[in-house]
Amino acid sequence: MNNTMKHLLILNPKSFWHTWKQEAVLARIHEFFKITGADNYVVHISRFPRDATGFIRRFMRELPPGTPLRVYAIGGDGILFDCLNGIAGLPNVELAALPYGHVNSFIWGFGRQNWPLFRDIARQFTAPTVPMDIMYCGDTYAFNSCTVGIEAQAVLNIERLRNSMREGEQFTRWLGRRLYTAIFYAGAIAACFNKEVYRHYEIDIDGEDLSGSYRSILIANGPYYGGNKSPASAAMPNDGMMDIILTRSRNPLRAAVLIPFYLKGRQQQFPGDFMLKRGRKIRISSAELFLSACDGVIFYRKIFSVELMSGALRFVDAARQGYRRIDG
Repeated sequence: MNNTMKHLLILNPKSFWHTWKQEAVLARIHEFFKITGADNYVVHISRFPRDATGFIRRFMRELPPGTPLRVYAIGGDGILFDCLNGIAGLPNVELAALPYGHVNSFIWGFGRQNWPLFRDIARQFTAPTVPMDIMYCGDTYAFNSCTVGIEAQAVLNIERLRNSMREGEQFTRWLGRRLYTAIFYAGAIAACFNKEVYRHYEIDIDGEDLSGSYRSILIANGPYYGGNKSPASAAMPNDGMMDIILTRSRNPLRAAVLIPFYLKGRQQQFPGDFMLKRGRKIRISSAELFLSACDGVIFYRKIFSVELMSGALRFVDAARQGYRRIDG
């Protein structure tokens, strides 16, 4: 480990059900750096969505030019997204993830059994990095997936329901976490019957015109989203390509019935409903604003472009086994 490297640890308090768990994680971090004698670390508690993005940028501006920095995202997919957008494009920066969120989609690819290794701050401190592809979405960056149509609407439905449960009594908030899968499917089924998701899009994938009417468009850099759900089961964030699934299904009831097959990556069984493509750049446009999501963060757009940036990120591999699907 470079002795001149700085360490910035970003913690999302919403990822911890009990305050004592958050305090225990922070205590282990401070104890580790005390034992090692290192004083080159800073801990920041994220206050709201995108807070970490701006904090990282400000922190980097105060460092001497050329100073290496390792950023640790402590929480789930939300804080990892914020940290990615904070470091993307900056030199000499590495990203580590300590999975304490509810789903931790990106880390699933390193093996669920290896999560304790990623939660070990001593191991994260010394672990090597591996190159990872990321997706540039015009005004933001994403790790796992970008969606349009059903899946973006489902994300919005799920977040609305979970936020309402978070604002309730302690039991209601606990129930919201326990019933995540049921809430996920309920949000997806409701999205299928939203008439706004089925529309005509102008679509270009690496110069190929695929314009038409679609119910959903998934652009995947990795195999997982929503935890271990894997519609694009062949996607890998280090192969230099994005896997793209276009859903044609006209009938909303049929689209809802196909959800379990879709989430298991079995689209090839239904060629009339799904089109599978691979590419490095996709441009989607529509006459009216449409809903899109990047790693579960909602945006409204008329034009949505996603371009793969191969090997643009140095990601800390605490398991030291490389990225691999759980079934691989």
